[in-house]
Amino acid sequence: MGTAGMLATAEIRRGRGRFAAVVSALSLIVFLVLILASLADGLFFGATGAVRSTTANAYGFSSDAEGSLIRSRLDVADVDRFAAAPGVEAAGPVGVLLTGGIGPEGELDLAVFGLAMGGPGTPTTLVDGRLPEPGEVGVAAADSQLQRFGVQIGTTVSVGGESAQIVGIVTDSAYQLQPTIWTSVDTWRAMRDAVRPELRGQPTSINSVAMIVSPDADLAAIAANIPETTVLTAEATGLAIPGVEQQASTLNSIIYTTLAVAALVVALFFALLVLEKRELFAALKALGTPTSRLGVAVIVQALVSSALGVVFGTLVARGFGLLIPADVPTLFRTDTLITIAVFTLVAGFVGAVFSLRRIARIDPATAIGGAL
Repeated sequence: MGTAGMLATAEIRRGRGRFAAVVSALSLIVFLVLILASLADGLFFGATGAVRSTTANAYGFSSDAEGSLIRSRLDVADVDRFAAAPGVEAAGPVGVLLTGGIGPEGELDLAVFGLAMGGPGTPTTLVDGRLPEPGEVGVAAADSQLQRFGVQIGTTVSVGGESAQIVGIVTDSAYQLQPTIWTSVDTWRAMRDAVRPELRGQPTSINSVAMIVSPDADLAAIAANIPETTVLTAEATGLAIPGVEQQASTLNSIIYTTLAVAALVVALFFALLVLEKRELFAALKALGTPTSRLGVAVIVQALVSSALGVVFGTLVARGFGLLIPADVPTLFRTDTLITIAVFTLVAGFVGAVFSLRRIARIDPATAIGGAL
């Protein structure tokens, strides 16, 4: 261990109480940020899984739908028109129904997705069983969230009296925070007509067209081939879901503000520490200790405090997460934890850097007596 590291370790041991206070403050901040981030991730992934976790990377809508699968209305004939557009490698129909259903344990809120299985829009997150075969009716794959309500492979989910037997389980496929079932267009249409009788006279209507497009495809040019339509990427389709972009923006702003507070806490703590220890720093400088080494020691202390804050804050947040009810949309992701840990360490570093100027100003010839 270098001289700066030894100095930092010795100072932490001597001032255990003070460092415990700053570690506690940083732990609380990390705890709050992780809870907010888990809520942000839960809302985002719970609303957008049905368009993120599929084989499609673009969706076609009616021009008045504003990117909403529910509001869009197209005809099944539009599938061939989109498929013929330049840059489109494959296209398939998508029908969406937000509704209530009946499962093994009673009533369910769910979204029914009807599509040409095996084509664009097919879920890619199968964890058990199988997906319905192309053209197979009366069967479906169910989102894993429905397992909390007794839905398993072999059980039946019915909507408006129309039933589908569950043959597979998929994960990360919710839509607008509703668990989904994935079935054929014919089964979806039968369920839709059962609960929306005003649509029974539209036997060829669908909601959207899922597409696999080439990386250099011009989405505006694709839409121009089919009158009164728009095309969005799968990512943009997720952000177009009502409330998703606004929720993410609001929660991210709160998270970044809280991390800025972490930097401020560290800055204030080490500014006070340097002020309190100015005589010690002056003596060390008089003995030949370079200012850079003293600065490194302060930065090491800040990084150690930040790291401990991340560890303790994470442990408390994960423990608290076990107490959150299952119906609250929270999701603790490793990627998010790593990002927050890095931001916290950077905040600690930046906070400590602000104290370096004060260290540099300490004059060993005058500060030993107590004056700067």
